[in-house]
Amino acid sequence: MLVPVLMFIIGTLMTMVASILFTNAIEHVGDLMNWSESFTGAIIAPLFTSIPELTIVLVAIFVHGGATGQEIGIGTIFGQPFMTSSLSYALVLLAMIFGYKVGKRKDLRISVDRRLAIPFIFTVVFFPIVLVPGILHGFLVDIFFSLLFLGGYFYYAWLMYRSRVAEIELEAELETGGEEALYLGRFLEEKPAYLVQLILAVIGLYYGSEMLVKSIDIISRILNVSPLGAALILAPAATAIPETMTAIIWGYHGKDTFAIASLVGERILYSTFYPALGILITDWILDIYAYFSVLVTTLVSLVMIPYIRRGRIPSVILALGFVFFVLYAAFVFLHSIFF
Repeated sequence: MLVPVLMFIIGTLMTMVASILFTNAIEHVGDLMNWSESFTGAIIAPLFTSIPELTIVLVAIFVHGGATGQEIGIGTIFGQPFMTSSLSYALVLLAMIFGYKVGKRKDLRISVDRRLAIPFIFTVVFFPIVLVPGILHGFLVDIFFSLLFLGGYFYYAWLMYRSRVAEIELEAELETGGEEALYLGRFLEEKPAYLVQLILAVIGLYYGSEMLVKSIDIISRILNVSPLGAALILAPAATAIPETMTAIIWGYHGKDTFAIASLVGERILYSTFYPALGILITDWILDIYAYFSVLVTTLVSLVMIPYIRRGRIPSVILALGFVFFVLYAAFVFLHSIFF
């Protein structure tokens, strides 16, 4: 068990470092290409910041291959929404409590921008539908739902392009002093630094993802859990941590809108764009773990919508996330024993 755990840790670290390099380079490419803030916030940023997850999905399916590779790829797609709807919310709540105790927050009332309800509504509408092609199957079914999800994503992107919601994360970035300098720009001239940093990031993402996928495969067999179920909880350890850490920092400092936005920002991709891709390149065979992810993500989002529309979220709602995370852990343990 020690070897696959070490592989998982190394793969996670490689993927995280490569993700940081990639995101940093893309921020500067956006400036170089003169992309508008609305365009960057609504369309470019979410796509590029989810590149680590996409890399794991593609490596699992096309490099690792077979039924196991497909399950790990699908589990990765379902993992990020589950983690950011369960454990991430609980960690943000703990940061808020700690921030209040040390005087960084005035109170524990969680105040958010009402417009953040938009991505939650899209999640509630589209995420449950990703289960349908896993039940019906068929070429025409796959094409129909792939087009439906892609249409939903581009409609959401259009709404974000017109809405100030798309700028929330950008405003958060400005409050922390703007984007960081290009990391390799300290050692190379600017233009070569873009290229070298992107190449290093892509190499790191590929080999880190390959190591992650192999370790998840081995760990799933040792624990007698399906590769999809293992990937659902393990893959986000490498890919959802940056968003969670950002949300924790914002929650600690009382920036509640930014905290919630950083967790929901990419979720729409996992309700539309990535399921469309998964349906097209896999057999889209789902198991009980995928159903659990959809149930938790949809339920938590559904509960949060009315509170977000009022501009206030009770702390107990964020605590629900930890309850669901514990339930999932217990479910995996019991399922591995009795089934």
